Amino acid sequence: MTTTTDVEMSSDKQKKDIEILRKKLMDWSFFPYLYQLFNKEEPINWRNPMFIDYIARQSLQSFYRACKRFESFDFSIEPTIVGKVKHCSYSDLDGITNFKNPEVIQKIISGRLFQGTIVEGSEKRSVIVKTWDFHLPMRDALQCLTTFCDEIELFTDERVNMHPNLVKLYRYCCDTRLALVFDEEFTGLVLSDVLLSDDFGWVERMKVATQLADLYSCLHENNIALDRLIPANIMIDKEFNIKVFDFGFVTNTFNVDDSFLDGARAPEILKGERTRTMKSDVYYFGILLLELMAKRKFSFAHVCCCVQTSIANAVKRGKKYLVHECFTEVDYPTALAITLLVFLCTNFDPDKRPSMKDVIDTLNAMGMGGVKRKRDEYDAEQ
Repeated sequence: MTTTTDVEMSSDKQKKDIEILRKKLMDWSFFPYLYQLFNKEEPINWRNPMFIDYIARQSLQSFYRACKRFESFDFSIEPTIVGKVKHCSYSDLDGITNFKNPEVIQKIISGRLFQGTIVEGSEKRSVIVKTWDFHLPMRDALQCLTTFCDEIELFTDERVNMHPNLVKLYRYCCDTRLALVFDEEFTGLVLSDVLLSDDFGWVERMKVATQLADLYSCLHENNIALDRLIPANIMIDKEFNIKVFDFGFVTNTFNVDDSFLDGARAPEILKGERTRTMKSDVYYFGILLLELMAKRKFSFAHVCCCVQTSIANAVKRGKKYLVHECFTEVDYPTALAITLLVFLCTNFDPDKRPSMKDVIDTLNAMGMGGVKRKRDEYDAEQ
């Protein structure tokens, strides 16, 4: 049985390993990853314009010269194990996902998700490979190095990495490409695929909401902010269990720049009044809960301005508040309670938003606590 002392020693080593990794990548900077010839060979819809615009021939020649300079770059790195997760070479990564003929799952904030396969003895199983792409989307390249390390830190943190709604990290790669390998089979569905579906019922929607709230709550208990989640970054299986595989940022420092993020941002961040906090996490959860209950995708470009007004107007109209009319099984007290919860979570004043523990307690009180047993099992293992 794992003791508290064992966990603390493991945590100290994991933090030390992460700091060494961060320093190493910052010393290298992003150039060894930027100047790789495979960046030019990406599909046309993913290539940097400098590779397809005839006007940019001079820039392309500069790119070739830089690639030549970095073709023998030494990507040797220590430690080779962070927490319990091993580093893998680029050749091993290419064996998991053949980048010459890849199976792309989707584009994500950092880059892309690919289908992959790992072989251990006679066992073969599907995995997900997540890459950090330095040419497209156009990102702050140094920030990419930071977020890569942030995610390794999260997925190797024994306080939270066994949570049932987080994907499990199998390998990480700093050799030629930045990539993570998750020991998860892609289900073929993400939340955005079913958000508007008639087959995605009320009970299933609240199951997803409760699992998501539980994940946020678990991370907040350990002083970790998960940040913005969108439905496209939440994998969902046939039983409507979720696995989160991509984030805006993951941080326990709350001091990095979010300016390049697309999509929804909490009002206080949008106005530049605060950096990201756990209260901004609550706002992002409120938006997702709103989409689930209203069976509607919101335009994040204006959601900060309209969400509170929309809720207030819906309440005044005396309908089922923000619950979509197709959910006939939802009674008025439940509709009112969950509408008020969204209203509180999306309050313009972050100090007036509830904690995620309060949110999960409210959902449980409404009879929507579909994750308590799994969470108790998870806590018992720690």
